[in-house]
Amino acid sequence: MKRSIRISVFVTAGAVLILSGTTLVSRWLSAAEDPAATRSLAAAAATDDGALFTAFVPVLRNPRCLNCHSQGDFPRQGDDGHPHAMNVRRGPDGHGVTAEKCATCHQDHNLSGAHMPPGAPHWGLPPPSTPMIWQGLTDAQICRSIKDPKQNKNRSLEQLVQHFTEDELVAWGWNPGEGRTPIPMPRDEFVAKVKQWQAAGAPCPNGAGTRAKS
Repeated sequence: MKRSIRISVFVTAGAVLILSGTTLVSRWLSAAEDPAATRSLAAAAATDDGALFTAFVPVLRNPRCLNCHSQGDFPRQGDDGHPHAMNVRRGPDGHGVTAEKCATCHQDHNLSGAHMPPGAPHWGLPPPSTPMIWQGLTDAQICRSIKDPKQNKNRSLEQLVQHFTEDELVAWGWNPGEGRTPIPMPRDEFVAKVKQWQAAGAPCPNGAGTRAKS
């Protein structure tokens, strides 16, 4: 009888150990197969060459963005980036000078008709204190400049991402009005890529890389 009890206890203990081991292995395999974990690993692997940033930098180079982030003290127009008509200037706050204020022609929405004045809330250029010019810069230089609070209107990374993904002035690039070419990359794709870049720690490319057109 005592021998039978000992055997029973031994078998039960062995079963518990096997079950525990199986559970641990199962949890480990589940974690390894977790899509979120896989995505994190993929993102970490891409940080070495700045691929997460270069995936969306074409939007920043597009004329809809670059025309307000170009060299000089004036905005540009058109896909060719020619200087704004009527000799419009940046002004002390980025909204023009004297009678040539941005709001004189630009409202908070596009006016109907081909090549009529476009518009969006807060229409204007960055102020002269932080002009946010990236025309002529490499990918790496653009990345570093937009992350630098001294150059991006004192924005944190979270605020920068919010500006890219939620600001109506940025969103205008996908709805620029009749007669203008919208940004080719779908906006939801751009937003997703910006947030992936943020989640990976906002890595910048290394080396000289590609330069934005002059």
